[in-house]
Amino acid sequence: MSDPRVLVCGSRRWPWPATVHAVLNRLATRYGEHLVVIEGAASGADRAAHQWCLDRSLGARHRCHPVDWDAIRRSRPDDWRRAGPERNTRMLLGERPQLIVAFHNAFDPARGGTSDMCLKGVLCAVPVWLVPGADLRAGRWLSAKTFPRGRVGRVDRELGNGPPLSDYSPQ
Repeated sequence: MSDPRVLVCGSRRWPWPATVHAVLNRLATRYGEHLVVIEGAASGADRAAHQWCLDRSLGARHRCHPVDWDAIRRSRPDDWRRAGPERNTRMLLGERPQLIVAFHNAFDPARGGTSDMCLKGVLCAVPVWLVPGADLRAGRWLSAKTFPRGRVGRVDRELGNGPPLSDYSPQ
């Protein structure tokens, strides 16, 4: 990564904050003071990344994107759930990460906020590494083929990426 910007996302019930810290420690060792960490200020994996950034005083290199769920529920009672995917899009397009690391021990390519963030990253040509448990070495790279074809098309249209991916073939 020439511009070391990593976006951390994952389960709100992620039970292994030390794994998030270990991944960020490795990236910090490689990229030093240039590393920028982006996260959505949720519980679980995001909170572990947030704490890591605070412990290291990253300051402006820590890019935190909270959603005020109470305010959103009041102002948009019929579609407040869209605030999470909208935040994901803002983080991706506004922050321009060069890597997404997702921490989820029950990852479902068909649904959920982590899946939404990962798919959006894949569709915007950002490499996405999924860590499914405490052992960060057990991770895998995600591709459009990881996700249901209908979801790929829908999210691709939402992002305004034009025609659907030509390399998609169902698993």
